[in-house]
Amino acid sequence: MRVHRGFRQDIQGLRALAVLLVALDHARIGPFTGGFVGVDVFFVISGFLITSLLVREAEKEGRVSLVGFYARRARRILPAATVVLLATVAGSVALLSAVEASRAVEDAVWATFFAANIKLTIDGTDYFQAEAAPSPLQHYWSLAVEEQFYLVWPLLVLLLCLLVVRAHRPIRDVAVPVLTVIVAASFTWSVVQTGSDTVAAYFSPFTRAWELALGALAACLAPRLAKLRPDLLAAVSWLGLGMVVLAALRFDESTLFPGYAAALPVVGSALLLVGGLGAASWGPQAGLSLPPVRVIGDWSYSLYLWHWPLLIMAGAVWGEPSGLYGIAVIAVATALSGLTYAFVEQPFRRAGFVTRHNLRGVLLYPAVVVLTLPLLAGADRVVEQQATGGGPAITVTSYGQEEGDPEPDFSDDPVVALVEASVLAAQNGYEVPGDLKPRILDLEEDRPDVGECEYFDINEDRPLCPRGDPDGDKTLILIGDSHARQWIPALDELGRRFGYEAYFLVREGCPSSDVTPWLNNGTGPAELCEAFQDWAVEQVEELRPEVVVLGSQANSQGFEGPDGERVTDLDERVEMYGAGMTSQVERLEPHAGRVILIGDPPDLTFDPGTCLDDRDLGKCLSDGNPTGIRFAESLRDGALAAGAEFVDTTRWFCAYGKCPTVIGDYIARRDRAHVSVSYAEYLTDELEEQLRLGP
Repeated sequence: MRVHRGFRQDIQGLRALAVLLVALDHARIGPFTGGFVGVDVFFVISGFLITSLLVREAEKEGRVSLVGFYARRARRILPAATVVLLATVAGSVALLSAVEASRAVEDAVWATFFAANIKLTIDGTDYFQAEAAPSPLQHYWSLAVEEQFYLVWPLLVLLLCLLVVRAHRPIRDVAVPVLTVIVAASFTWSVVQTGSDTVAAYFSPFTRAWELALGALAACLAPRLAKLRPDLLAAVSWLGLGMVVLAALRFDESTLFPGYAAALPVVGSALLLVGGLGAASWGPQAGLSLPPVRVIGDWSYSLYLWHWPLLIMAGAVWGEPSGLYGIAVIAVATALSGLTYAFVEQPFRRAGFVTRHNLRGVLLYPAVVVLTLPLLAGADRVVEQQATGGGPAITVTSYGQEEGDPEPDFSDDPVVALVEASVLAAQNGYEVPGDLKPRILDLEEDRPDVGECEYFDINEDRPLCPRGDPDGDKTLILIGDSHARQWIPALDELGRRFGYEAYFLVREGCPSSDVTPWLNNGTGPAELCEAFQDWAVEQVEELRPEVVVLGSQANSQGFEGPDGERVTDLDERVEMYGAGMTSQVERLEPHAGRVILIGDPPDLTFDPGTCLDDRDLGKCLSDGNPTGIRFAESLRDGALAAGAEFVDTTRWFCAYGKCPTVIGDYIARRDRAHVSVSYAEYLTDELEEQLRLGP
């Protein structure tokens, strides 16, 4: 039996497979830890179908209508995407924290202009966004990649039409070598960039172009491939299906992707598409063409759009979905998808007022922008209102106490006393102060400035950026990761105050302990970090500073062992961390007047922006993270063993065994682990009492 050459029912089934793999993976249902490859299946299908339409039009008319093409894309993509986007923003404002809702509004703006992948690349390569909750609009990145590809591909087809006229050759024959070059170049770049910058590679249209182009290549070769024996096409189809399913079962979040790994599901998808051109009856096309499967395929676009924001919002309200709970969320998403398909997608595809005139279809693009941006601006104002208001600042005389309560024995140290009062305020149900520093909505951007010396992005010819007092007669060097960087506001001021030329040699993820952390994506040791650590020591050897300050937090992915292996055992990592600090101090001490380690305060057990959204300080009182405390103690012991000085910061953040999120009117942490700029500035004098940099 040959599959019908017109409407390909098996392709609807392949769409169903793709969206179900993605949804099951995201909902943590079943063994499909690599279900994210469903997106790659979609890319191949898209390239195949779009190119088939363009080539047929070129063969029939001798040209392609760009207006007609973009009108069809607008009718296909925009209505459902806009409905889900606006519904997601509304749900975010209602159900998520102000910080998360504000981020969703911002992401919606990027998604409106099909640039979500660019935003995610910026956020994903930003170390300080690493612990941020996933955006409910994160999945719009794949739409952005497709639309960016289709900004170029129809123009190339139009150019090929002109070449066809001159060369007197079929357009398919002219397109094949062009697509072959695109596939080869894009795949090569995907492998290269995945090895060096996984996040950028994942969201890049340049690393994904080969996936759409491979589908396009299959479309151009379809007339020839359809002549193959049905039994061979059926066998090829089963091979392709096996490759896709194998990728979904074997891949997981630690897989280096896309890179080489993407070839498994992408080539598998192309084989399925080719096999469907005329497979024998025993091919998988029969199963993919079953009516229930085709229905899911019909709804696949809307299901892809709905499933992710529903999972995020359900997780915010009831906890992260998985198992039966995940199935329930996907069932709701499926129901919404059916409604969206029937009442949004289909009417816009068939409505005469947009189908009769291509220009009207194209005008859907500016119409969506005109509709969406004012609504997003309104949502942003609502979020701003939610994040403002509140009571007076906490003080040692006003912390929610009632008349007759015993007088606390606060510390003589005013900073410590304010921490103690803030713990009591949280326990007494004190209202969240109104004039918080920083503002809740500014937490994500609240980070110390390092000017041109953003070493996370500089791996060769690293500059030095003098801070503090550039004309000072003494030198101070700060070395470490983001937990060293958090002290820059205070150290910069102390440098100016006491005549120190300061250099802040900080690179996110690179501890000051002499250990090599494992990359956050789990793919291997952070060799660039190791090179930076050696470079920082070289600067100390050359500058011979009066003071070297160290700061660090442990890497959650583990360290590189002596034989290049990954060490993940907690006890081993704690021991390595302390020994590494001893080694580092011993390397630095011969070249510095003093070496001082600033201890890291205990991490919070929740995100401060999320908890403060409830306006209940009692919910924003954290126990110290025991694992983080072990690493901090290990660093302290390692530093002291080598003769370094140690600054204990715990009392500036915690009291009575609890760590408040708000201290006075300061949000002390910008996230679970990093000190806010405002609070670090407030601690300047307190830090000086420990460092004794002044006369």
